Amino acid sequence: MASIPLTWNDPMFSGVTNSGTVWLENGATVSNKSIVDASDTVSVGGSGSFTVNNVRIDSREGVDIFGSGNVSINNSYIETTGQTGDHADGIQIYAPGGHGSLTVTNTSIVSHTQNATAGVFIADGYSGTFTFNNVVFQGGLYGLRVAADAGAGHDDYLALKDVYFVGPFEYGAIYLQEINANLHITQWENVRYASIVNGQLIPGDLIPAPLPVEGSTAPSTPTTPTAPGAPTIASFSTDSGTVGDKITNDNTIELKGTAAAGSTVKFYDGATQIGSTTADSSGGWDYITKVLTDAKHTLTATATNSSGQTSAASSALAITVDTTAPTAPTIVSNTVNSAHQVVMSGKAEASSVVKVFDGTTQIGTATTDSSGAWGYTSGVLAAGSHNLTAKAMDAAGNTGATSTVATASVSSSAPSAPTTPTSPTTPTSPTSGTQIEAAGATTLVQSGGKFYLNSSTGTGPTLKDNGVDFVSGSDGTWAPIGAEKTATGYQVAWKEASSGLYTAWNTDNNGNYVSHVSTLTGSTSGGAVSGTNSGLKSLETTFHQDLNGDGQIGTSTATTPTSPTPAPTPDKLIESAGVTTLVESSSGKYYLNGSTGTGPTLKDNGVDFVDGSDGTWAPIGAEKTATGYQVVWKEAGTGQYTAWNTDSNGNYVSHVSSLTGSTSGGAVSGTNSGLKSLETTFHQDLNGDGQIGTSSTATSSIVSTSTSQVVATSGSTFTASPGNTTLKGTSGNDIFVGSSQADTFVFGANFGHDVIKGFVARGPAHDTIEFSKSVFDSFASVLSHATQSGADVVIATGSDTLTLKDMKVGSLNSGDFHFA
Repeated sequence: MASIPLTWNDPMFSGVTNSGTVWLENGATVSNKSIVDASDTVSVGGSGSFTVNNVRIDSREGVDIFGSGNVSINNSYIETTGQTGDHADGIQIYAPGGHGSLTVTNTSIVSHTQNATAGVFIADGYSGTFTFNNVVFQGGLYGLRVAADAGAGHDDYLALKDVYFVGPFEYGAIYLQEINANLHITQWENVRYASIVNGQLIPGDLIPAPLPVEGSTAPSTPTTPTAPGAPTIASFSTDSGTVGDKITNDNTIELKGTAAAGSTVKFYDGATQIGSTTADSSGGWDYITKVLTDAKHTLTATATNSSGQTSAASSALAITVDTTAPTAPTIVSNTVNSAHQVVMSGKAEASSVVKVFDGTTQIGTATTDSSGAWGYTSGVLAAGSHNLTAKAMDAAGNTGATSTVATASVSSSAPSAPTTPTSPTTPTSPTSGTQIEAAGATTLVQSGGKFYLNSSTGTGPTLKDNGVDFVSGSDGTWAPIGAEKTATGYQVAWKEASSGLYTAWNTDNNGNYVSHVSTLTGSTSGGAVSGTNSGLKSLETTFHQDLNGDGQIGTSTATTPTSPTPAPTPDKLIESAGVTTLVESSSGKYYLNGSTGTGPTLKDNGVDFVDGSDGTWAPIGAEKTATGYQVVWKEAGTGQYTAWNTDSNGNYVSHVSSLTGSTSGGAVSGTNSGLKSLETTFHQDLNGDGQIGTSSTATSSIVSTSTSQVVATSGSTFTASPGNTTLKGTSGNDIFVGSSQADTFVFGANFGHDVIKGFVARGPAHDTIEFSKSVFDSFASVLSHATQSGADVVIATGSDTLTLKDMKVGSLNSGDFHFA
């Protein structure tokens, strides 16, 4: 099949001469001709027997047979444009009552859907034998159409071997009819769907014979060639990193498995063949791929026996290749506790394993969380100076560079064994530095070096910094000064003896560090902001202070203070459209649609957005939309603004597309003058609905009346409205349902696991898929990642998949995709 598919520019036509329409008499031959004919006539026509060799045709209609005889067409390329209201086929037999044979070998027949009836059309009372060997049909209403209609005693006989059907076909690849005569299939061998990628024919699924295969003498028991069973990919190596997760840094994968003995095993990455090997006499095979790119690869295999029958594809093996080492970790903090252990924390690649070294000796490991944070506490270290470093190893087993050195000094005095505390029967009176009174009849108790909240006996929740119990002296000379209960947890304050600096924390109800106290200025240490705030200094004397601004000075009262309800101020309570408020709570979080800080919180990538958590951003304004909210922030250092769209739960969905500037934190920022005005007015017509943010319940219309655009809320189902709809995907798992007209489905990077129902790949309702160029940049790259999965097509890239329901890979063409 080296010459298939033939193309107009195939080298075998280099010696042909140009010609007009050719008419052949009985027994004539036409060879080595190039025929381009735009008239109403055919390119080659003849009555009786004739032969066409090494001819290429580009015209309204290709070859017409007008009489009885034996016709042979070999090594030719026939492309037809068709004519409205006429058959206009690649090869047409029009000889009512005639009889003969047609043999087509090593030939490509290309038709154009809009007018051409079929690649080959045989009907109108003609009967005979029709043989096709090594032939490609591409496009048309049908590829091959045969009607047995010559009457009783005038049966048709059909034989196909190595025949490929490349879509799209308007109605079907093959159309066989038995009208008033019988049609016999004498051979049906290796008949397949196929696709053409970069000029290469890619065989697809086998096409079963529409009628029983009878053989040349019509045996009483029909026989069908038997295809070999599907191969099995039993293993791959090297599975580096974590064995079994199918993530590896080996980009030349060795595959092993079984197939039919002696069969040719072909390997595919998606729809692209990447190599082949031969199964041994016992059916075993071994194959090493060429270099694979850093990406997810869907590997399958087929087996072809000596008779040319090809099996179904094996089960897919999905492997992710990652040869890129993670960046060096950072050591954010390291301290030596009283037990001569070093307590470390830092950042590294998410879900990586951090190896910790003392000099050149590895002393332990830690695993980062989904945001890349890690913490580690060593064993007891020897007295002296220690040079601590870290390296990160990702899931594929790649180990990155070494972090910068962090030094730790361990004193020569041995740690004393702690005494077991006994629970006192009667709490002793509070003393400075041991038990510190807090607001709401709450106490901060030091016991065994740890600090307990809301208990006079040291049994309440402990203070925790990054999940580790905070121990007196664990990070130097910090000493507790005061604490106070808040609506959402506690606020605590500390003082460092050597510098005189103070530190203030917000915690949750379990004592876990949440954020620093935003009003306090100074340097960052241990996850909290420290400074010389005068309000904190007073804690040293009074042991309680109005830290949370609720008007309550910490006293030993038995009642719990009520939730504060301060009067709205521009940076605390911001009015929005639809009787909606944006509230900054005492913990620094921002709540939507609630004046008491009880509504949904703003989230960036699923994490609560906290004042100061990403620098100097401050809230400016907000407005309710039909699908959620739009919020605006300003950065003090640069004067830039950021605008978000969120869903109804406050989750970040997208940036406000009309805003120009650089990208930051998943949202677009800039100096848009319309946003600047928010700094003064605190509300603005962000969503273009004609509503300036007031206490009204009106919401805006998102979809226009002509060409509509649907922006998906993550993980939802969206149905296109009539009128050529554009549907945009999100990073969630979305389902899109097309309309009866031409729709456009748009997918950016990291689009999740999406499904399109009702995708139309041809005709007036021709739909279009648009991918970001960062995902795919050509039709060929899409096909290389497209796999037939039952009745559906699955396009996979990285961890993302797009499923086209009820679609064949061979039905897709370059006109179905755009890249932006």
